[in-house]
Amino acid sequence: MPAPQHSRQSGFTLVEVLIALTIASVALAAFLRVSSQTTHNYGLIEQRTLAMMSAENTLAESRLHSPLLPEVTLVDCPQAEQKFVCRVRSDPPQQGLRTVTVEVYVSRSDPSSLLSLQTRLPDAAP
Repeated sequence: MPAPQHSRQSGFTLVEVLIALTIASVALAAFLRVSSQTTHNYGLIEQRTLAMMSAENTLAESRLHSPLLPEVTLVDCPQAEQKFVCRVRSDPPQQGLRTVTVEVYVSRSDPSSLLSLQTRLPDAAP
């Protein structure tokens, strides 16, 4: 009488496949979240870089308009496709130097600035 043959099938059980799919889906979700945050952060960095360029341009224009009066002015300072608004504040001179601050906003109604650039310029007496 022949011995009974035990057939042993190779492969994965349903539980093993479900566990593997769960691990893979968690890893994919984490990767997508990191990718999304990276894209968002890149957009913020690009916007702040353009805002810095706008602030530097506005400051250069302020240097050309001498003498600077102690006042606060709002000027449009677009850069690339961003329609920024710059708030330029010129303080009264102290010891021959005038502090000029340029704050860049996304819009006129935005309460918080993207960045602030400050310098001291020699006071050009009239």
